[in-house]
Amino acid sequence: MDSTQIPQDALAWDEARTRVAVGRNVNVSGKLIFHEPVRIEGRFRGEVRSLALVVVGEEGMIEGKVFAPRLLIMGELRGEVVGCDHVILGPHAKFFGNIETRTLKISEGAYLDGSIRMTRVSAGKTAASNDR
Repeated sequence: MDSTQIPQDALAWDEARTRVAVGRNVNVSGKLIFHEPVRIEGRFRGEVRSLALVVVGEEGMIEGKVFAPRLLIMGELRGEVVGCDHVILGPHAKFFGNIETRTLKISEGAYLDGSIRMTRVSAGKTAASNDR
């Protein structure tokens, strides 16, 4: 991957220490709730909530909803991104669905098919309030 095509903050997020919730070659469905950064490397169907960062790896795929303050998509996401503060689509990202965020960065080469709603809602508050 050519790192010159990836925003600097996305590189830092991609290299951040994360817990791998769904490993490569794994298919999982359900609801995942984390209070720490998490990485999806396999295929996940359902809902992902984190009070920190969610990274969808280059081979990762989420079909469903994501609630997180920061979201980095390097692979594929089909569904909804709700109440994020920052969303970054990497150079090989594929997104199909609706994004609700305060800021959005789209790398050259990323694919986006859906709608974007810019908002002032913080995902940290959204994820925490719905986690009870």
